Amino acid sequence: MKHSVHLLKFGIAILACALTTMASAAESTGVTDTTIKIGVMGPFTGNAASYSKAEIGLDAYYKWVNDQGGVNGRKIETVLEDYACDSAKGIAAVRKLIYQDKVFMLHGNSCSAVAMAIKPVVLEAGIPWVIAHAANGAISAPATKNIFHGVPVGKTMGTAMGRFIVTKPGVARIAVIQHTDDWAKSYCGPAMEFLASKNIRPIVEVAFERGQTDATAQTLKIKQANPDFVIACLYEAETAIFLKDAKKFGLNAPVMGTAGTDLENTLKRVGDLDTVSNYYVPHMYADNLDGPRLKRFVDILKQYYPNESVTAFSLISMGGAAAVVEALKRSGRDLSREKFIAELDKIKDFDTGVLAGRITWTPADRDGVKEVAVAGFVNGKPTVLKAWGQRL
Repeated sequence: MKHSVHLLKFGIAILACALTTMASAAESTGVTDTTIKIGVMGPFTGNAASYSKAEIGLDAYYKWVNDQGGVNGRKIETVLEDYACDSAKGIAAVRKLIYQDKVFMLHGNSCSAVAMAIKPVVLEAGIPWVIAHAANGAISAPATKNIFHGVPVGKTMGTAMGRFIVTKPGVARIAVIQHTDDWAKSYCGPAMEFLASKNIRPIVEVAFERGQTDATAQTLKIKQANPDFVIACLYEAETAIFLKDAKKFGLNAPVMGTAGTDLENTLKRVGDLDTVSNYYVPHMYADNLDGPRLKRFVDILKQYYPNESVTAFSLISMGGAAAVVEALKRSGRDLSREKFIAELDKIKDFDTGVLAGRITWTPADRDGVKEVAVAGFVNGKPTVLKAWGQRL
């Protein structure tokens, strides 16, 4: 009997040791003596492929870090995975990165619907994930241990959209055209909430879903309402369709878009400057894209992707990457996921050099960036604005 008890205790001890070893191994997964493996997910193909510029900029930044000597004697090895802005493909991609490629952390994701779909997989795995582009605040809230937003969320940008709209003299009537998904609501909701605080409410709201190719009915309904400003919470393809129809049917009110679009790609999609001359978007940077403060980051992109055109999506993830590198440095040579997450939690008022707002993460708040500006075309050139008709 005593012998059996001893064997049982010995077996329990062996099992505990094995479990500890397995946990320790999971903590250092993706780390070797010379490399740190980071999974970068993005829509590199498909209708939303222009969003992948965020992940391309991210990859360029990590390549640049490697050429500066890496982090604590290690080089960053990126593994890029495409999901074409499709949730099912996103789930397959994240499982591949976690369980097949065995990356140390995830840094990526445009397309908020995909990010929301993969969130349960990431939470279950416990792997650190820094959001590179997707703006739905529900991805990182309520706060969880391992998910961090490295860009402003929809609420921050929606409020900025509303703040800009009220700086236009005489605005009293607004119209809203939007997708009916959570992504669109994450922008339009805060924008309308802010405007309501100024006693400005929508006189008309219309739905225009992803994949629709004709906005005639919606445009005519908005035109009939005669708004002073239009809020368009739409993805890129649908934004271009609506702007073309607005020009076609003589809807001349200014249009405020979201960070799901940018000025450069929107101009490219519609084909002429006149169609976008009165279109505005949240701007997350510390300067104009061709301004002196962003030149270093544009140069980094061009160094590693010389044929890549620069749009407002191109640099957006570099701020989060700078914070990731800082946390990796602070974690020291004995790197683990636990230590890395703890260091991310200590990032406070961190100036990335590229974003308009600084990054602060706490265990209770994973929404790291809370400041944005607005951009529009001035004399045919994308320009950062602090208010209607006023350059930053």
